[in-house]
Amino acid sequence: MKSKIIIFLFLLSTAFLLTRCNYLDIVPDNTVEVGSLFENRDKALSALSTCYRYMPNYEKLHQSMSLAGDEWVGRLDAGVANSRTNTRGEKLMRGWNNSNDPILNYWAGGGGASSLYQGIRICNIFFQNIENVPDLTPQEREDWTAQVKVLKAYYHYYLIRLYGPIVIADQNLEPFSTIEEVRQERQSVDSCFNYVIKLIDEAISGGNLAQEREVAYYGQIDQQIARAIKAEVLLTRASPLFNGNSEYYSNFKGKNGELLFPMENDPEKWKEALDAIQDAITYAEAHGKKLYQYEGQPKFWDVENFQKSEIIQYAYNERFSIVEPWNSELIWGYSGLDFTGQGGFAHATNMRSVAQPTTATFAWQWLGADYRMAELFYSKNGVPIEDDKTYDYENRLQITTIPDDNYHKGYMQVGQRTVNLHLNREPRFYAWLTVDRCVWRTHDIANDVKMRYNEFPGGRGSQHTTDFYWTGIGVKKMVHPESGTGHWARVVKFPYPILRLSDLYLMYAEAYNEYNGPNQAVYDALNKIRSRGGLKPIEEVWSNPEIVKNPGKHLTKEGLREIIHRERSIELSFEGKRYFDVLRWKEASRYFTSPMKGWNTTGVDPEQFYILMTLQPRVWQTPRDYLMPIPLWDLNRNPNLVQNPGW
Repeated sequence: MKSKIIIFLFLLSTAFLLTRCNYLDIVPDNTVEVGSLFENRDKALSALSTCYRYMPNYEKLHQSMSLAGDEWVGRLDAGVANSRTNTRGEKLMRGWNNSNDPILNYWAGGGGASSLYQGIRICNIFFQNIENVPDLTPQEREDWTAQVKVLKAYYHYYLIRLYGPIVIADQNLEPFSTIEEVRQERQSVDSCFNYVIKLIDEAISGGNLAQEREVAYYGQIDQQIARAIKAEVLLTRASPLFNGNSEYYSNFKGKNGELLFPMENDPEKWKEALDAIQDAITYAEAHGKKLYQYEGQPKFWDVENFQKSEIIQYAYNERFSIVEPWNSELIWGYSGLDFTGQGGFAHATNMRSVAQPTTATFAWQWLGADYRMAELFYSKNGVPIEDDKTYDYENRLQITTIPDDNYHKGYMQVGQRTVNLHLNREPRFYAWLTVDRCVWRTHDIANDVKMRYNEFPGGRGSQHTTDFYWTGIGVKKMVHPESGTGHWARVVKFPYPILRLSDLYLMYAEAYNEYNGPNQAVYDALNKIRSRGGLKPIEEVWSNPEIVKNPGKHLTKEGLREIIHRERSIELSFEGKRYFDVLRWKEASRYFTSPMKGWNTTGVDPEQFYILMTLQPRVWQTPRDYLMPIPLWDLNRNPNLVQNPGW
């Protein structure tokens, strides 16, 4: 596209790229000549920044896909629950989406999302003009171009996960393009994945993409990030939803009659994924990435606990692996943070300060967890509570007294009454979930949480008629223990995890098992994560008939698959992974059709509070909801597009 061509980018707002830098938007006015945006290095840097601006929002809960799935529960009063503009991801799970007014419309923009195709067009404009910047060094030009290639690939990949077969936007259309050129067709899923991998490979193999970034440029794509993205893309391609899915899409064809999904499963796709995952792990480890271990001094409120608690070191490992900015485990973090504004997961999940109980600013306390998440985490033996012979699963809802022992010290309130479900669980349970009578480190203190009616901090009551944890279960995972309230400067911000090293280990375990079956290599990958969390090795606990009801489960591909899926759902819980995992595993009918449940938050004593209640139904239609609808207006403008099945 020549510099005289006028582009209309009225949707752009302030661009972002890094956690430490705010850049001006590439487009200062509604219209501008493209050539003027690449007159010098500074303007080209703003253009690069604008390419990043279209990253899906991982921070803001109303604009994020992370609320889709079965983990989170937001406010259930009419003001939020009946609004299409609040907690949009949850609305997808209630059957609210449609082709007339799509929710989180990443295809064309709207419904809380920016158009990824608009982002791709900006990337293409960047490619067409970056060679014309006079004061850019060859190394910068090549590195920036490689970054944008990976971004363009990621935007295509994100669209594939949401819509399946898409239109590949390899080049921008010209104003003089013919009608036939404009009315493009959707390409087959395999063609779309191949295109994404081709772009990433070009960026990786060209030798132009930086190996890693300096601190001031964390968040920009480098070799580690590119390889990790490729690993996830190939894992997704090999998964049942996209690999031989004749069950759902045997009649899903394009305008030319071509089948848009492959009908036959190709096991070699798992091998390609495995190779890419191993490459990403090897590269990351060679450049200093390792699972996070908390090595600092104990916080002042935990000096005694560190000396006595059996689990506090492991719980610190888990908590700070998420909230410690740019720690050793984080490969790619979402750095387009809104530092002064509200609406992030850290704000919506944090409870009110004891010192300022009526101050809701930056501590909303109305985004919590579904009850199923309380059951998902392991017992202290590192196996599902329903599989643990030593865990009294049948009486898990029985009320009991919290013991004065070193296992629960610092994480549950000694002598208080709770349910068996909250005791003798793995360290991640105590690090990431908030339950009645637990201890939550936030606002720079260790808070004794009380979730029952008219109790504080944490409970529902006259001061908190809508802003409370509607299930009686909160989430600590996205809140830094030192975050305060009342002002943005008191909130500790950190990049939201997109790809972590633990994620790569879990990918490796899954791909290896799917291609080769059970092997020590799978156990070793899982055990790295389990060891960091204080859990015994997979092969040890699952071989012990005194612990598990089904010893040897890890020795079959099917049994190990269940173990890997459970491990992944726990380790990556609340990070926006589970929705896409459940879809690619084709297990949505198993998980996404049951209603959301929680405790009776109007209960004033344990007997009243610990009554499990159905709070909200969920709606899921298979296969319709596996893919989001193409906007109706795009179908009307382009007769060569076909709608996704069921819409």
